[in-house]
Amino acid sequence: MKIGTLMASVAVIAMAAAASAQAAETNNDSKDSNVERPNLVVAQLNTPSGGSISNAELAARIQALEDAQTSATDRATADRTRLSTLEQGYNSAVWAFDNGRPTFASGDGRFTLAIRARVQADFAGYSQDSTHPAGFAGPSDLSSGSVVRRAYFGIEGKAYSDFSYELRFNAGGSDGGSFGASGVPNAGEGDPLLNKAVISYTGIPNVHINVGVLEPAFMMEGTTSSANLMFMERPDFENIAADTFGAGDSRRGVEVGWAKTDTFWAGDNVTATATFSGGKTGSAQNHGSVATAGAPGNGDENTQVLGRVTDRFWSDGISNFQIGGSFGKVLYSGSNGNADGGSQSLNLRDRPEIRVDGTRLIATGGINAKTADMWAVDLEGNFENFYIGGEYAQFSIDRQCGAIGAATGCTTSTNVADHPKFYGWAVEGSWILTGETKAYSASALNNEVGGFQGPIPSRPFSLSGGSWGAWELVARYTDTNLNWNSGQLAIAGTQLAGVLGGEERIAALGVNWYLNRNIRIMLQDNIVSVSKGTAALPDRDSQDFNVLGLRFQYAN
Repeated sequence: MKIGTLMASVAVIAMAAAASAQAAETNNDSKDSNVERPNLVVAQLNTPSGGSISNAELAARIQALEDAQTSATDRATADRTRLSTLEQGYNSAVWAFDNGRPTFASGDGRFTLAIRARVQADFAGYSQDSTHPAGFAGPSDLSSGSVVRRAYFGIEGKAYSDFSYELRFNAGGSDGGSFGASGVPNAGEGDPLLNKAVISYTGIPNVHINVGVLEPAFMMEGTTSSANLMFMERPDFENIAADTFGAGDSRRGVEVGWAKTDTFWAGDNVTATATFSGGKTGSAQNHGSVATAGAPGNGDENTQVLGRVTDRFWSDGISNFQIGGSFGKVLYSGSNGNADGGSQSLNLRDRPEIRVDGTRLIATGGINAKTADMWAVDLEGNFENFYIGGEYAQFSIDRQCGAIGAATGCTTSTNVADHPKFYGWAVEGSWILTGETKAYSASALNNEVGGFQGPIPSRPFSLSGGSWGAWELVARYTDTNLNWNSGQLAIAGTQLAGVLGGEERIAALGVNWYLNRNIRIMLQDNIVSVSKGTAALPDRDSQDFNVLGLRFQYAN
Protein backbone atom coordinates (compact mmCIF):
# COMPACT_ATOMS: atom_id res chain seq x y z
CA MET A 1 0.00 0.00 0.00
CA LYS A 2 2.86 2.36 0.81
CA ILE A 3 4.45 1.62 -2.58
CA GLY A 4 1.17 2.43 -4.35
CA THR A 5 0.79 5.63 -2.39
CA LEU A 6 4.38 6.64 -3.26
CA MET A 7 3.83 5.99 -6.95
CA ALA A 8 0.60 7.96 -6.90
CA SER A 9 2.48 10.90 -5.38
CA VAL A 10 5.12 10.70 -8.12
CA ALA A 11 2.37 10.65 -10.72
CA VAL A 12 0.77 13.77 -9.26
CA ILE A 13 4.13 15.57 -9.33
CA ALA A 14 4.65 14.47 -12.95
CA MET A 15 1.16 15.71 -13.85
CA ALA A 16 1.90 19.13 -12.40
CA ALA A 17 5.23 19.39 -14.24
CA ALA A 18 3.65 18.29 -17.53
CA ALA A 19 0.82 20.79 -17.18
CA SER A 20 3.31 23.61 -16.39
CA ALA A 21 5.58 22.70 -19.36
CA GLN A 22 2.67 22.47 -21.75
CA ALA A 23 1.30 25.87 -20.63
CA ALA A 24 4.73 27.50 -21.11
CA GLU A 25 5.13 25.87 -24.49
CA THR A 26 1.66 27.06 -25.54
CA ASN A 27 2.56 30.66 -24.60
CA ASN A 28 5.89 30.54 -26.44
CA ASP A 29 4.41 29.10 -29.62
CA SER A 30 1.14 31.03 -29.71
CA LYS A 31 2.25 32.80 -32.93
CA ASP A 32 3.31 29.63 -34.71
CA SER A 33 0.25 27.47 -35.28
CA ASN A 34 2.17 25.08 -37.51
CA VAL A 35 4.42 23.73 -34.73
CA GLU A 36 3.43 20.24 -33.58
CA ARG A 37 3.13 19.69 -29.80
CA PRO A 38 3.38 16.44 -27.80
CA ASN A 39 0.02 14.66 -27.64
CA LEU A 40 -0.28 14.75 -23.86
CA VAL A 41 -3.80 14.41 -22.54
CA VAL A 42 -3.78 15.95 -19.08
CA ALA A 43 -7.14 14.44 -18.25
CA GLN A 44 -5.65 10.98 -18.45
CA LEU A 45 -3.12 11.96 -15.80
CA ASN A 46 -5.82 12.65 -13.26
CA THR A 47 -5.56 9.22 -11.78
CA PRO A 48 -7.90 8.63 -8.82
CA SER A 49 -6.13 8.94 -5.49
CA GLY A 50 -6.72 5.37 -4.79
CA GLY A 51 -5.50 4.14 -8.22
CA SER A 52 -2.11 2.85 -9.27
CA ILE A 53 0.17 3.43 -12.30
CA SER A 54 2.78 1.14 -13.75
CA ASN A 55 6.48 2.00 -13.92
CA ALA A 56 6.47 1.65 -17.74
CA GLU A 57 3.57 4.07 -18.15
CA LEU A 58 5.22 6.57 -15.82
CA ALA A 59 8.53 6.29 -17.71
CA ALA A 60 6.75 6.89 -21.05
CA ARG A 61 5.09 10.01 -19.75
CA ILE A 62 8.37 11.36 -18.37
CA GLN A 63 10.06 10.66 -21.71
CA ALA A 64 7.31 12.62 -23.47
CA LEU A 65 8.02 15.58 -21.20
CA GLU A 66 11.73 15.42 -21.96
CA ASP A 67 11.08 15.26 -25.72
CA ALA A 68 8.84 18.32 -25.51
CA GLN A 69 11.50 20.25 -23.61
CA THR A 70 14.18 19.24 -26.14
CA SER A 71 11.97 20.38 -29.05
CA ALA A 72 11.37 23.77 -27.43
CA THR A 73 15.11 24.22 -26.83
CA ASP A 74 15.89 23.36 -30.49
CA ARG A 75 13.37 25.92 -31.73
CA ALA A 76 14.82 28.64 -29.52
CA THR A 77 18.34 27.84 -30.75
CA ALA A 78 17.19 27.99 -34.40
CA ASP A 79 15.55 31.38 -33.82
CA ARG A 80 18.73 32.77 -32.29
CA THR A 81 20.77 31.44 -35.22
CA ARG A 82 18.50 33.06 -37.80
CA LEU A 83 18.59 36.41 -35.97
CA SER A 84 22.38 36.28 -35.68
CA THR A 85 22.71 35.48 -39.39
CA LEU A 86 20.52 38.45 -40.35
CA GLU A 87 22.52 40.79 -38.10
CA GLN A 88 25.82 39.60 -39.54
CA GLY A 89 24.51 39.96 -43.11
CA TYR A 90 23.35 43.51 -42.47
CA ASN A 91 26.71 44.57 -41.07
CA SER A 92 28.94 42.62 -43.50
CA ALA A 93 30.29 44.32 -46.64
CA VAL A 94 30.45 42.37 -49.88
CA TRP A 95 33.39 43.02 -52.24
CA ALA A 96 33.00 42.24 -55.95
CA PHE A 97 34.37 43.11 -59.40
CA ASP A 98 31.62 43.97 -61.87
CA ASN A 99 33.41 43.78 -65.24
CA GLY A 100 36.51 45.50 -63.89
CA ARG A 101 34.60 47.87 -61.59
CA PRO A 102 35.46 47.38 -57.88
CA THR A 103 32.19 47.44 -55.92
CA PHE A 104 31.35 47.34 -52.22
CA ALA A 105 27.85 46.55 -50.94
CA SER A 106 26.24 46.11 -47.55
CA GLY A 107 24.84 42.70 -46.75
CA ASP A 108 21.28 43.87 -47.27
CA GLY A 109 22.13 45.64 -50.54
CA ARG A 110 20.81 49.04 -49.40
CA PHE A 111 24.26 50.69 -49.59
CA THR A 112 26.74 50.38 -52.45
CA LEU A 113 29.94 52.08 -53.56
CA ALA A 114 31.71 51.54 -56.89
CA ILE A 115 35.05 52.94 -58.02
CA ARG A 116 34.97 54.37 -61.55
CA ALA A 117 37.83 55.31 -63.88
CA ARG A 118 38.07 56.42 -67.51
CA VAL A 119 41.15 57.40 -69.50
CA GLN A 120 41.15 58.54 -73.13
CA ALA A 121 44.51 59.35 -74.70
CA ASP A 122 44.15 60.99 -78.14
CA PHE A 123 46.70 61.46 -80.91
CA ALA A 124 46.07 63.42 -84.10
CA GLY A 125 47.90 64.50 -87.25
CA TYR A 126 46.60 67.43 -89.33
CA SER A 127 47.32 67.44 -93.07
CA GLN A 128 46.72 70.90 -94.62
CA ASP A 129 47.56 72.62 -97.87
CA SER A 130 50.55 74.93 -97.69
CA THR A 131 49.04 77.47 -100.09
CA HIS A 132 45.84 79.47 -99.65
CA PRO A 133 43.94 82.25 -101.45
CA ALA A 134 45.16 85.82 -101.20
CA GLY A 135 44.18 87.42 -97.92
CA PHE A 136 43.60 84.05 -96.26
CA ALA A 137 43.06 84.61 -92.52
CA GLY A 138 42.16 81.12 -91.36
CA PRO A 139 44.46 78.78 -89.42
CA SER A 140 47.06 77.33 -91.78
CA ASP A 141 49.09 75.16 -89.41
CA LEU A 142 46.94 73.24 -86.95
CA SER A 143 49.07 71.50 -84.34
CA SER A 144 49.53 67.75 -84.55
CA GLY A 145 50.18 66.06 -81.25
CA SER A 146 48.40 64.39 -78.35
CA VAL A 147 46.05 65.18 -75.50
CA VAL A 148 44.55 63.36 -72.54
CA ARG A 149 40.97 63.99 -73.56
CA ARG A 150 39.45 62.56 -70.39
CA ALA A 151 40.99 61.26 -67.17
CA TYR A 152 38.03 60.53 -64.91
CA PHE A 153 38.24 59.11 -61.42
CA GLY A 154 35.30 58.90 -59.06
CA ILE A 155 32.83 56.91 -57.04
CA GLU A 156 29.14 56.14 -57.38
CA GLY A 157 26.55 54.10 -55.55
CA LYS A 158 23.34 54.19 -53.57
CA ALA A 159 22.30 54.89 -49.98
CA TYR A 160 19.17 53.65 -48.22
CA SER A 161 18.01 52.15 -51.55
CA ASP A 162 16.05 55.29 -52.59
CA PHE A 163 19.06 57.60 -53.01
CA SER A 164 22.02 57.43 -55.39
CA TYR A 165 25.14 59.51 -55.75
CA GLU A 166 28.07 60.08 -58.11
CA LEU A 167 31.26 62.08 -57.63
CA ARG A 168 33.73 62.39 -60.52
CA PHE A 169 36.91 64.38 -61.09
CA ASN A 170 38.65 65.03 -64.41
CA ALA A 171 42.38 65.59 -64.79
CA GLY A 172 42.20 65.73 -68.61
CA GLY A 173 40.30 67.98 -70.97
CA SER A 174 40.15 69.79 -74.27
CA ASP A 175 43.57 71.15 -75.25
CA GLY A 176 45.02 69.17 -72.32
CA GLY A 177 44.29 71.86 -69.74
CA SER A 178 42.08 72.10 -66.67
CA PHE A 179 40.49 74.92 -64.74
CA GLY A 180 42.49 76.13 -61.78
CA ALA A 181 41.11 77.40 -58.50
CA SER A 182 40.41 80.81 -60.01
CA GLY A 183 38.44 79.33 -62.87
CA VAL A 184 41.01 80.44 -65.45
CA PRO A 185 42.27 77.75 -67.82
CA ASN A 186 45.91 76.85 -67.40
CA ALA A 187 46.39 75.67 -70.96
CA GLY A 188 43.83 76.17 -73.67
CA GLU A 189 40.20 75.86 -72.70
CA GLY A 190 40.47 72.95 -70.34
CA ASP A 191 37.67 71.23 -68.47
CA PRO A 192 36.56 71.80 -64.85
CA LEU A 193 38.29 69.58 -62.31
CA LEU A 194 34.96 68.81 -60.61
CA ASN A 195 33.26 67.05 -63.49
CA LYS A 196 30.23 65.60 -61.71
CA ALA A 197 28.70 65.71 -58.23
CA VAL A 198 25.13 64.40 -58.23
CA ILE A 199 22.63 63.26 -55.62
CA SER A 200 19.63 61.37 -57.04
CA TYR A 201 16.30 60.38 -55.55
CA THR A 202 14.70 57.25 -57.02
CA GLY A 203 11.96 56.48 -54.52
CA ILE A 204 9.15 57.25 -57.00
CA PRO A 205 8.52 54.47 -59.56
CA ASN A 206 9.96 55.29 -63.04
CA VAL A 207 11.20 58.70 -61.83
CA HIS A 208 14.62 60.05 -60.93
CA ILE A 209 15.54 63.50 -59.64
CA ASN A 210 19.16 64.64 -60.00
CA VAL A 211 20.61 67.64 -58.15
CA GLY A 212 24.15 69.02 -58.24
CA VAL A 213 26.78 69.17 -60.98
CA LEU A 214 25.08 67.39 -63.87
CA GLU A 215 25.53 66.02 -67.36
CA PRO A 216 21.94 66.38 -68.65
CA ALA A 217 20.32 63.97 -71.11
CA PHE A 218 20.25 65.96 -74.36
CA MET A 219 20.47 65.29 -78.11
CA MET A 220 20.95 61.95 -79.87
CA GLU A 221 24.60 61.21 -79.09
CA GLY A 222 24.43 63.24 -75.89
CA THR A 223 22.60 60.30 -74.32
CA THR A 224 25.54 58.02 -75.09
CA SER A 225 28.34 57.90 -72.55
CA SER A 226 31.68 59.26 -73.75
CA ALA A 227 33.02 55.76 -73.06
CA ASN A 228 30.68 54.31 -75.71
CA LEU A 229 30.88 56.87 -78.54
CA MET A 230 31.39 55.48 -82.05
CA PHE A 231 33.61 58.47 -82.90
CA MET A 232 36.20 60.39 -80.92
CA GLU A 233 33.82 63.34 -80.55
CA ARG A 234 30.11 63.99 -80.92
CA PRO A 235 28.93 65.96 -84.00
CA ASP A 236 30.05 69.58 -83.84
CA PHE A 237 26.49 70.97 -83.84
CA GLU A 238 25.68 68.74 -80.82
CA ASN A 239 28.66 70.22 -78.99
CA ILE A 240 27.44 73.72 -79.91
CA ALA A 241 23.97 72.92 -78.57
CA ALA A 242 25.30 71.41 -75.34
CA ASP A 243 27.68 74.29 -74.67
CA THR A 244 25.22 77.08 -75.49
CA PHE A 245 22.00 75.61 -74.11
CA GLY A 246 23.30 74.23 -70.83
CA ALA A 247 23.90 70.51 -71.38
CA GLY A 248 27.68 70.41 -71.42
CA ASP A 249 29.70 68.59 -68.79
CA SER A 250 29.79 70.00 -65.26
CA ARG A 251 26.61 72.08 -65.28
CA ARG A 252 25.11 73.15 -62.00
CA GLY A 253 21.41 72.37 -61.99
CA VAL A 254 18.49 70.04 -61.31
CA GLU A 255 17.08 67.38 -63.62
CA VAL A 256 13.83 65.41 -63.43
CA GLY A 257 13.52 62.27 -65.54
CA TRP A 258 10.83 59.70 -66.25
CA ALA A 259 11.21 56.40 -68.11
CA LYS A 260 8.81 53.51 -68.59
CA THR A 261 8.81 50.41 -70.74
CA ASP A 262 5.62 49.05 -72.31
CA THR A 263 4.04 52.49 -72.06
CA PHE A 264 1.75 52.36 -75.09
CA TRP A 265 2.34 48.80 -76.29
CA ALA A 266 4.53 45.84 -75.49
CA GLY A 267 8.19 46.55 -76.22
CA ASP A 268 8.12 50.34 -76.45
CA ASN A 269 10.06 52.57 -74.06
CA VAL A 270 9.22 56.22 -73.40
CA THR A 271 11.59 58.64 -71.66
CA ALA A 272 11.23 62.32 -70.77
CA THR A 273 13.74 64.56 -69.01
CA ALA A 274 13.69 68.26 -68.11
CA THR A 275 16.64 70.22 -66.74
CA PHE A 276 17.22 73.66 -65.28
CA SER A 277 20.93 74.45 -65.47
CA GLY A 278 23.35 77.26 -64.84
CA GLY A 279 26.98 77.81 -65.71
CA LYS A 280 29.86 75.36 -65.63
CA THR A 281 31.49 74.64 -62.33
CA GLY A 282 34.99 76.07 -61.99
CA SER A 283 34.28 79.01 -64.31
CA ALA A 284 33.25 82.55 -63.36
CA GLN A 285 32.44 83.48 -66.95
CA ASN A 286 29.00 85.13 -67.42
CA HIS A 287 28.48 85.04 -63.67
CA GLY A 288 27.76 88.73 -63.05
CA SER A 289 30.94 90.04 -61.46
CA VAL A 290 32.15 93.49 -60.44
CA ALA A 291 33.54 95.39 -63.41
CA THR A 292 35.20 98.23 -61.50
CA ALA A 293 35.66 99.12 -57.87
CA GLY A 294 32.30 100.08 -56.42
CA ALA A 295 30.46 99.26 -59.67
CA PRO A 296 28.85 95.82 -59.46
CA GLY A 297 28.05 93.92 -62.60
CA ASN A 298 24.43 93.71 -61.46
CA GLY A 299 23.83 90.67 -63.65
CA ASP A 300 22.69 87.11 -63.04
CA GLU A 301 24.60 84.03 -64.15
CA ASN A 302 23.60 82.32 -67.37
CA THR A 303 20.60 79.99 -66.97
CA GLN A 304 18.91 77.55 -69.31
CA VAL A 305 16.03 75.08 -69.50
CA LEU A 306 16.30 72.04 -71.72
CA GLY A 307 14.79 68.64 -72.19
CA ARG A 308 14.48 65.52 -74.27
CA VAL A 309 11.68 63.08 -75.13
CA THR A 310 12.18 59.69 -76.80
CA ASP A 311 10.13 56.64 -77.72
CA ARG A 312 11.66 53.32 -78.62
CA PHE A 313 8.72 52.39 -80.78
CA TRP A 314 9.90 48.91 -81.80
CA SER A 315 12.08 46.19 -80.29
CA ASP A 316 12.45 42.45 -80.53
CA GLY A 317 14.93 42.27 -77.65
CA ILE A 318 17.98 42.55 -79.93
CA SER A 319 17.04 45.15 -82.54
CA ASN A 320 15.65 48.56 -81.49
CA PHE A 321 14.35 51.69 -83.24
CA GLN A 322 13.77 55.01 -81.52
CA ILE A 323 12.57 58.51 -82.36
CA GLY A 324 13.57 61.49 -80.23
CA GLY A 325 13.27 65.21 -79.84
CA SER A 326 15.31 67.77 -77.89
CA PHE A 327 14.62 71.38 -77.01
CA GLY A 328 16.47 74.15 -75.20
CA LYS A 329 16.08 77.78 -74.23
CA VAL A 330 18.64 80.24 -72.90
CA LEU A 331 16.80 82.23 -70.25
CA TYR A 332 19.70 84.55 -69.59
CA SER A 333 23.04 84.46 -71.36
CA GLY A 334 24.80 86.03 -68.38
CA SER A 335 26.57 89.27 -67.76
CA ASN A 336 30.17 89.74 -68.82
CA GLY A 337 30.71 92.01 -65.84
CA ASN A 338 30.05 95.46 -67.24
CA ALA A 339 28.94 98.08 -64.75
CA ASP A 340 25.50 98.33 -66.35
CA GLY A 341 24.98 94.58 -66.14
CA GLY A 342 24.69 94.33 -69.92
CA SER A 343 26.93 92.94 -72.63
CA GLN A 344 25.13 89.63 -72.76
CA SER A 345 26.52 87.59 -75.62
CA LEU A 346 26.34 84.15 -77.19
CA ASN A 347 29.06 82.64 -79.36
CA LEU A 348 28.28 79.45 -81.29
CA ARG A 349 31.52 77.63 -82.20
CA ASP A 350 33.29 74.27 -82.30
CA ARG A 351 36.32 72.33 -83.48
CA PRO A 352 36.46 69.83 -86.37
CA GLU A 353 35.41 66.87 -84.15
CA ILE A 354 38.92 66.13 -82.86
CA ARG A 355 40.32 68.19 -79.99
CA VAL A 356 44.08 67.75 -80.05
CA ASP A 357 44.27 71.26 -81.50
CA GLY A 358 41.69 73.49 -79.84
CA THR A 359 41.20 75.94 -82.72
CA ARG A 360 37.57 76.56 -83.65
CA LEU A 361 37.30 76.80 -87.41
CA ILE A 362 33.68 77.97 -87.37
CA ALA A 363 32.32 80.56 -84.92
CA THR A 364 29.61 83.22 -85.00
CA GLY A 365 31.57 85.51 -82.75
CA GLY A 366 29.88 87.21 -79.82
CA ILE A 367 26.24 87.95 -80.66
CA ASN A 368 24.57 90.55 -78.45
CA ALA A 369 21.74 88.39 -77.14
CA LYS A 370 20.11 87.64 -73.82
CA THR A 371 17.96 84.69 -74.93
CA ALA A 372 17.96 81.95 -77.57
CA ASP A 373 16.00 78.85 -78.58
CA MET A 374 16.77 75.54 -80.25
CA TRP A 375 15.11 72.28 -81.22
CA ALA A 376 16.26 68.99 -82.69
CA VAL A 377 14.75 65.75 -83.95
CA ASP A 378 16.45 62.39 -84.41
CA LEU A 379 15.82 58.84 -85.55
CA GLU A 380 18.12 55.93 -84.78
CA GLY A 381 18.09 52.19 -84.50
CA ASN A 382 19.93 48.93 -84.85
CA PHE A 383 19.02 45.83 -86.76
CA GLU A 384 21.10 43.07 -85.23
CA ASN A 385 24.74 44.12 -85.77
CA PHE A 386 23.95 47.13 -88.03
CA TYR A 387 23.21 50.62 -86.71
CA ILE A 388 22.04 53.85 -88.38
CA GLY A 389 21.09 57.23 -86.96
CA GLY A 390 20.35 60.76 -88.08
CA GLU A 391 19.65 64.12 -86.44
CA TYR A 392 18.75 67.69 -87.43
CA ALA A 393 19.02 70.76 -85.15
CA GLN A 394 18.17 74.45 -85.56
CA PHE A 395 19.27 77.38 -83.38
CA SER A 396 17.60 80.80 -83.16
CA ILE A 397 19.32 83.72 -81.41
CA ASP A 398 17.37 86.77 -80.18
CA ARG A 399 19.85 89.48 -81.18
CA GLN A 400 19.43 92.81 -79.40
CA CYS A 401 19.61 96.23 -81.06
CA GLY A 402 22.54 97.77 -79.34
CA ALA A 403 21.75 101.14 -80.96
CA ILE A 404 18.73 103.27 -80.03
CA GLY A 405 16.90 105.45 -82.54
CA ALA A 406 13.93 105.89 -84.81
CA ALA A 407 15.73 104.22 -87.70
CA THR A 408 16.16 100.99 -85.78
CA GLY A 409 12.81 101.17 -84.05
CA CYS A 410 14.55 100.41 -80.75
CA THR A 411 13.70 102.40 -77.65
CA THR A 412 16.28 100.55 -75.56
CA SER A 413 19.47 98.72 -76.42
CA THR A 414 17.93 95.47 -75.19
CA ASN A 415 15.09 95.44 -77.73
CA VAL A 416 15.29 92.34 -79.95
CA ALA A 417 16.18 93.44 -83.48
CA ASP A 418 16.26 90.12 -85.37
CA HIS A 419 16.61 86.36 -85.00
CA PRO A 420 19.69 84.89 -86.69
CA LYS A 421 19.17 81.18 -87.36
CA PHE A 422 21.72 78.41 -87.78
CA TYR A 423 21.49 74.66 -88.30
CA GLY A 424 23.35 71.38 -88.28
CA TRP A 425 22.63 67.81 -89.26
CA ALA A 426 24.33 64.43 -89.32
CA VAL A 427 23.79 60.88 -90.51
CA GLU A 428 25.88 57.99 -89.23
CA GLY A 429 26.11 54.23 -89.32
CA SER A 430 28.11 51.27 -88.10
CA TRP A 431 28.64 47.61 -88.90
CA ILE A 432 29.98 45.34 -86.16
CA LEU A 433 31.96 42.80 -88.15
CA THR A 434 32.15 40.22 -85.37
CA GLY A 435 28.37 40.03 -84.96
CA GLU A 436 27.79 41.72 -81.60
CA THR A 437 24.93 44.22 -81.28
CA LYS A 438 24.71 47.64 -79.69
CA ALA A 439 23.16 47.59 -76.24
CA TYR A 440 20.14 49.83 -75.67
CA SER A 441 19.82 51.72 -72.36
CA ALA A 442 16.12 52.01 -71.50
CA SER A 443 16.70 54.15 -68.41
CA ALA A 444 19.56 55.41 -66.28
CA LEU A 445 20.29 57.93 -63.54
CA ASN A 446 22.83 59.83 -65.65
CA ASN A 447 22.64 61.07 -69.24
CA GLU A 448 22.45 57.52 -70.64
CA VAL A 449 18.64 57.61 -70.90
CA GLY A 450 17.01 56.01 -73.92
CA GLY A 451 20.30 55.74 -75.78
CA PHE A 452 22.47 53.24 -77.65
CA GLN A 453 25.69 52.04 -76.05
CA GLY A 454 28.74 50.22 -77.35
CA PRO A 455 28.90 46.48 -78.09
CA ILE A 456 30.11 43.97 -75.52
CA PRO A 457 32.76 41.65 -77.05
CA SER A 458 31.55 38.05 -76.99
CA ARG A 459 35.16 36.81 -77.22
CA PRO A 460 37.60 39.19 -75.46
CA PHE A 461 41.06 39.56 -76.97
CA SER A 462 43.49 36.82 -75.97
CA LEU A 463 46.51 35.54 -77.89
CA SER A 464 46.45 32.29 -75.94
CA GLY A 465 42.75 31.82 -76.64
CA GLY A 466 42.93 32.83 -80.28
CA SER A 467 40.18 35.43 -79.88
CA TRP A 468 40.37 39.01 -81.15
CA GLY A 469 37.58 40.93 -79.45
CA ALA A 470 34.96 42.91 -81.39
CA TRP A 471 35.54 45.00 -84.53
CA GLU A 472 33.34 47.82 -85.82
CA LEU A 473 33.39 49.92 -89.00
CA VAL A 474 31.85 53.40 -88.63
CA ALA A 475 31.01 56.31 -90.92
CA ARG A 476 29.42 59.73 -90.35
CA TYR A 477 28.69 62.87 -92.36
CA THR A 478 28.11 66.18 -90.55
CA ASP A 479 27.11 69.61 -91.88
CA THR A 480 27.09 72.59 -89.52
CA ASN A 481 26.19 76.02 -90.92
CA LEU A 482 26.83 79.14 -88.81
CA ASN A 483 26.15 81.61 -91.63
CA TRP A 484 23.01 83.75 -91.67
CA ASN A 485 22.17 86.40 -94.28
CA SER A 486 25.82 86.43 -95.30
CA GLY A 487 25.21 89.13 -97.93
CA GLN A 488 23.61 91.54 -95.48
CA LEU A 489 25.89 94.45 -94.68
CA ALA A 490 25.58 96.58 -91.57
CA ILE A 491 24.08 100.00 -92.35
CA ALA A 492 24.39 102.45 -89.49
CA GLY A 493 21.08 103.16 -87.83
CA THR A 494 19.00 100.85 -90.00
CA GLN A 495 19.92 97.20 -89.63
CA LEU A 496 22.42 94.75 -88.21
CA ALA A 497 24.91 92.85 -90.32
CA GLY A 498 24.59 89.22 -91.37
CA VAL A 499 26.50 86.57 -89.43
CA LEU A 500 29.46 84.90 -91.12
CA GLY A 501 30.34 82.08 -88.78
CA GLY A 502 31.25 79.67 -91.57
CA GLU A 503 30.06 76.26 -92.68
CA GLU A 504 31.89 73.04 -91.82
CA ARG A 505 31.33 69.67 -93.50
CA ILE A 506 33.03 66.57 -92.13
CA ALA A 507 33.08 63.05 -93.53
CA ALA A 508 34.43 60.72 -90.85
CA LEU A 509 35.51 57.11 -91.43
CA GLY A 510 36.82 54.85 -88.72
CA VAL A 511 37.40 51.43 -87.24
CA ASN A 512 36.93 50.56 -83.56
CA TRP A 513 38.60 47.60 -81.89
CA TYR A 514 36.98 46.49 -78.62
CA LEU A 515 39.61 44.29 -76.98
CA ASN A 516 37.30 43.61 -74.04
CA ARG A 517 34.62 45.41 -72.05
CA ASN A 518 37.13 47.91 -70.68
CA ILE A 519 39.74 48.58 -73.36
CA ARG A 520 39.27 49.84 -76.89
CA ILE A 521 41.32 51.43 -79.68
CA MET A 522 39.75 53.87 -82.16
CA LEU A 523 41.23 54.93 -85.51
CA GLN A 524 39.44 57.77 -87.34
CA ASP A 525 39.97 59.89 -90.45
CA ASN A 526 38.13 63.21 -90.65
CA ILE A 527 37.87 64.73 -94.14
CA VAL A 528 37.09 68.38 -93.38
CA SER A 529 35.81 71.11 -95.69
CA VAL A 530 35.41 74.64 -94.31
CA SER A 531 33.62 77.44 -96.21
CA LYS A 532 34.23 80.81 -94.61
CA GLY A 533 35.01 84.37 -95.54
CA THR A 534 33.64 87.90 -95.58
CA ALA A 535 30.62 89.43 -97.30
CA ALA A 536 32.92 90.78 -100.00
CA LEU A 537 35.09 87.65 -100.22
CA PRO A 538 32.85 84.71 -99.22
CA ASP A 539 35.56 82.03 -99.78
CA ARG A 540 38.58 83.90 -98.47
CA ASP A 541 39.19 81.61 -95.47
CA SER A 542 37.91 78.36 -96.97
CA GLN A 543 40.10 75.24 -96.88
CA ASP A 544 40.03 71.44 -97.11
CA PHE A 545 42.20 69.13 -95.01
CA ASN A 546 42.42 65.74 -93.30
CA VAL A 547 42.75 64.84 -89.62
CA LEU A 548 43.91 61.36 -88.68
CA GLY A 549 43.02 60.55 -85.07
CA LEU A 550 43.87 57.66 -82.75
CA ARG A 551 42.43 56.99 -79.28
CA PHE A 552 43.41 54.52 -76.57
CA GLN A 553 40.72 54.10 -73.94
CA TYR A 554 40.17 52.37 -70.62
CA ALA A 555 36.77 52.63 -68.94
CA ASN A 556 35.08 50.56 -66.26
